[in-house]
Amino acid sequence: MSVWLKIDVCGDLQPVVAKARGRVAKLYEDNGEDFYITSKRDGVHGIGSLHPEGLAFDFRYPKKEIEDLISKIRSAAGPGFDVIAEGNHIHLEWDPKQVS
Repeated sequence: MSVWLKIDVCGDLQPVVAKARGRVAKLYEDNGEDFYITSKRDGVHGIGSLHPEGLAFDFRYPKKEIEDLISKIRSAAGPGFDVIAEGNHIHLEWDPKQVS
């Protein structure tokens, strides 16, 4: 299986996010899926978005069902990541929470 970028996707990811991207891509590969990234630093994002800093990226849902998809992606990405289903894609961002 392969990692693909949508046309016009550009920009690099911070190392911690690039590592998570690799782990999530491996999850897709293990399930026989190609991994399609739809946005990194490019595009228009909301106020407070972590995309411009290279701390977030978006990717497509797999073509076939992966049981418990979001929890498996969270587990693959690791602690400190938010994984959010957003309509036609999944958003992953490095946003570790402060622990009091």
